Amino acid sequence: MSSNVRVRFAPSPTGYLHIGGARTALFNWLFARYNKGVFLLRIEDTDQQRSTEEATQAILDSMKWLGLDWDEGPYFQSQRLAIYKQYAEKLIEQGKAFYDTDAEGRKAIRFKMQDGITEINDLIHGTITFDASLIEDFVILKADGFPTYNFACVVDDADMGITHIIRGDDHISNTPKQIALYKAFGFKMPEFAHIPMILGEDGSRLSKRHGATSVTEYRDRGYLPHALVNFLALLGWSPGNDQEIISITEMIEKFTLKRVNKTSAQFNNIKLDWMNGQYIKSTPVEQLTIDTKRFFEKSGIDMTNIPQAWLTNLVMLYHERFKTFQDLLDQTRFLFTDAIEYDRAAVDKFLKKEGVVELLKEVYSAISLVDNFDKKNMEDSLRALTVKIDVSFSRLAQPLRVSITGKSVSAGIFETMELLGKEKALKRLGYTIQNLCEISETIKL
Repeated sequence: MSSNVRVRFAPSPTGYLHIGGARTALFNWLFARYNKGVFLLRIEDTDQQRSTEEATQAILDSMKWLGLDWDEGPYFQSQRLAIYKQYAEKLIEQGKAFYDTDAEGRKAIRFKMQDGITEINDLIHGTITFDASLIEDFVILKADGFPTYNFACVVDDADMGITHIIRGDDHISNTPKQIALYKAFGFKMPEFAHIPMILGEDGSRLSKRHGATSVTEYRDRGYLPHALVNFLALLGWSPGNDQEIISITEMIEKFTLKRVNKTSAQFNNIKLDWMNGQYIKSTPVEQLTIDTKRFFEKSGIDMTNIPQAWLTNLVMLYHERFKTFQDLLDQTRFLFTDAIEYDRAAVDKFLKKEGVVELLKEVYSAISLVDNFDKKNMEDSLRALTVKIDVSFSRLAQPLRVSITGKSVSAGIFETMELLGKEKALKRLGYTIQNLCEISETIKL
């Protein structure tokens, strides 16, 4: 295919960039990059009531975060009203449109639909036919001077030289009106490719009830942009094998519309989390430390007095254990606060056993004597204690873990205590010993 390919992504700024829109943008971007063509961004902001500057900025920010750089634009339809008026009046002059006056005397312009069968050769679905006689004459320019969607996008796509229109298949029903306008103007017809929609895990159309639906939400929950791009690319497209982790460079090399599925793709949060975890594992600790600090600060954690080396140790300790930065925060929040939340099941299972208070007192005494409070010295101390009082190590470790972290699962208990520091570790252990009977779900030390 020649390099005169020109595609566009044309969101409406009536809300944030949702997952379906992001995938459409990605497929257009990949198609342009594969064909060494042009990817253009156009903001379709003619809905005056619902379009907002905040949504426009969120769309631009989301595109940049995903790495979907555009070659031209952003163009704004609201700045092109004179062009739409000119084209609409041209149709009136040719007898292909007419003024439609409402009861209040306001004039809109309506397009005259011609009867007949309209056929498109969709690059994904194949031949689709429509009976144009079922479509009424439709408004192309409203009385307030703003164009309707079908009219504005045809004028813009022709004016901007768009060669391929890649969009969601919810737009298939708009296509016969748009083809009629292309023919009326004598514009060169672009190629159409309609991507099947994304479904939620229950098989219904993806919506807010399935969880996060906007790119912004995924960014704010601590997903990596490349992981989300990888995940979106595989929603309805395949690189031609069972490969699941695929770099942007490989996507560009392999992207063709022939490999886009005809059937709907299903969103899978578990798979996205797994994929993000894979990307986190392959990200250098130095970069993860920078990202962690930024995410924690945004989440309200005061990082002012946290040494860089300490944070790096934290990330190294949890590198294999977290799938998103939110996940990391949830697992390590106890390190940043004096308010410890005890998991009820963990308390019931490990702290309510007979003799636990006596065991914890022995542990307290042993680690109080550890001067250099690092992993090795603590482990040596407690291993010696198990021999002295003749108990298994797990019998000590689990009550200790719950006392220190509030949970039954954590990273290595000695590494965790080293991060927490001797003073805080002893304080928590002492509190557990003194208040075992009263410990409820949330305890403030």
